[in-house]
Amino acid sequence: MILARPIRGLFLLLCFLLPAAPATATGEDPAALLRELEATAAKVRNLSCSFTQEKQLALFARPVIFHGTLHLARPDRLRWEFTRPVPSVLIFKGESGLRCAEGQTTRFDLNSDPITRMVAHQLWLWLGGDYAKLAAEYHLTLAAPHTLLVEPQNRKIGEFVASVTITFDPASLQPRQVKIAEPGGDTTTISFHAYQLDAPLDENLFNRCDSRE
Repeated sequence: MILARPIRGLFLLLCFLLPAAPATATGEDPAALLRELEATAAKVRNLSCSFTQEKQLALFARPVIFHGTLHLARPDRLRWEFTRPVPSVLIFKGESGLRCAEGQTTRFDLNSDPITRMVAHQLWLWLGGDYAKLAAEYHLTLAAPHTLLVEPQNRKIGEFVASVTITFDPASLQPRQVKIAEPGGDTTTISFHAYQLDAPLDENLFNRCDSRE
């Protein structure tokens, strides 16, 4: 299925975002950074940015690269869109949403779709700005200034994800890069850029696959 190729890295991240054992810090305490991130997130109601997703397979020299855009409006609207080379869209809006790929649109209701509801809950745990909840559910260490190393405590998740490294821009404190390392040596790196904070967002972004309709 074509959809599976461009968004595999995203779904690996979403698969990782499942409840894990409580954090038990073994490295530097990331509490100060988490407080700083939470205070900044509380001031931003919506954001837009572009991203580049690079999938490096251990068996191949050249990475697979996709480009896209992200639009987020707190507390409950999100549009994650791959624009090239294979277009696809994932939209969350409150208790419902859309999956759009290969010319087909699938609507879902979180109240009747427990798996997607769990994914949405965990996704908002990361993007909603409540980093105190994040610290309560994940093993976090400070790998470098403004860089969090997140490691799965759940054995099943560890079969797919070895670690996630999140680097924040020191000026804006927005995520600059997310690197997902898999046990087999493959990596997925998502780089975010061209942020727009609290700019007006067209409501069609969260209602339609083609927001220009």
